[in-house]
Amino acid sequence: MKKENKECKNCNDCKRYQDEAFELEVDEDLHQERLNQFWKKYRFFIYAFVVIVLAATAGFQLYQSWRMKIRLEESDMFENAVLQIFAQKPDDARPALVQLAQNGRTGYKYLARLELAGLAARQNDVKKALAELKNFMGSDAPEVLKTVATLSYVGYQVDTGDVNELMQLLRPYLKNPAFVETAAELATVLYLRENKQAEAKKMLQEALRMPNLSDETQKKLKNLSQMIENG
Repeated sequence: MKKENKECKNCNDCKRYQDEAFELEVDEDLHQERLNQFWKKYRFFIYAFVVIVLAATAGFQLYQSWRMKIRLEESDMFENAVLQIFAQKPDDARPALVQLAQNGRTGYKYLARLELAGLAARQNDVKKALAELKNFMGSDAPEVLKTVATLSYVGYQVDTGDVNELMQLLRPYLKNPAFVETAAELATVLYLRENKQAEAKKMLQEALRMPNLSDETQKKLKNLSQMIENG
């Protein structure tokens, strides 16, 4: 009796497996061929993109390093100028401040402009100081520094300037918790110049109702109000 051959070369399962394996191999070959064609066609663009990314990264790092170097240089210039002013040597301070104000590339150029205005005022050239502050108020400086310039502009002429003009400048800051203390002090002087004690007291009461006032600010505003009350 002839032994039955158990190998199953032509069975359906084996044939299906062989077909799937062949299709998979063909797909992999096609995929690899497409990758090779894509690489040959676009490799120079890929090289260029990599170079651009690397150059941009290196350029940004160099720019940051340059900005830090400039910032440190201008910081030293400004600090030395301020030290000269405290040492009662304004003429030694002025050249560095002028250079920063005209050619500065960081925020120190704005600080230098404010310091020059203050220097003019300390040397009794109030007209020049006011002109510089007014120009600063209309510049592209940060808002907080423009606020400093505005309050200084009012402060330098609180005893002699036009009350209506100065009050107009102060009104936005009378509603700002960060600056209300200084603005209220200046506004009080302006109201008292006009003998408007009632308006001054009302302004202070409105300021005291503002939220987020510090204890120190509340204390000073109450003292101002009490001063008006006592005449």
